[in-house]
Amino acid sequence: MIFVPAAVPRTAPAFRRLIDPFHLPSVHGGLTVETLPPGVRVEQHPSRVAESVTVVLSGRIRSAGRVLGPGEGLYHPPGSSCGITALPGAPAAVLTVRPRAVADDRPAPLPYPVPLGPSRPTAPDAPTAPATPAARTAPAAGTVPAARRAGEAGPVLREPGAAGRIAGSAGMEVRWLATADTVGARRLTVAASTFAVGGGHDLHRHPHADEFFLVMSGAGGHLTETAEVPLRAGDLVFVPAGEWHGFRTGPAGPTAALYGYLGASSLTGAGYQVRPADVPEVA
Repeated sequence: MIFVPAAVPRTAPAFRRLIDPFHLPSVHGGLTVETLPPGVRVEQHPSRVAESVTVVLSGRIRSAGRVLGPGEGLYHPPGSSCGITALPGAPAAVLTVRPRAVADDRPAPLPYPVPLGPSRPTAPDAPTAPATPAARTAPAAGTVPAARRAGEAGPVLREPGAAGRIAGSAGMEVRWLATADTVGARRLTVAASTFAVGGGHDLHRHPHADEFFLVMSGAGGHLTETAEVPLRAGDLVFVPAGEWHGFRTGPAGPTAALYGYLGASSLTGAGYQVRPADVPEVA
């Protein structure tokens, strides 16, 4: 387990590599978080061979012709790119999830970002504020009308995917955002979960994928085989494939989290084993 306290920067501009495959060769992908001041625009250039997902954690952004708020985001097929602009009012924090590319990955046929979750379309010809470069990027030249047009022409997910429950959990609901079924993901999964007071998830593991778990609101405890690690809003836990883990929400109120898998595009692909061993396994 890798514990990253206060993973989301509170000041802007800021950029953090939460999980970096360059320094952790055994992981199945990486996580970065970026906080943008209002009005700042950055260009996102996903890998030619690796997909990624960008999710808004706080504030609002404009990207691909849409305004996106907390819990909404974009799926980037391999080879795609787009710009994101933090809207006036407050800094915007975004989490980017990117699995490792492997030899048999190929560029996706759809070169545009796919919105995750209900979104508020903006007019294609709406005026855009002048681009303000972030500290780590070169100045962006104008808008990205091609990405905006392509995004509007592509499949739009009006709902993030059906809510559901997972065996071995109590008081937990899951909404799948980016999976093979919802956006055609190949090696990543992103979902949102909520835990009622007294809810939790028994010790379990995923043999074929790493998992990240970011507490968005509320609090609780990350469970290992031998201990419980307190978690507060903004804390992140990264669990390598095959490691037993679980969660127990705190007594003060419900807990909301953003989580997902690196190395698999569904729960089935990640594998799902709950302790004790007599609980059915998702192969």
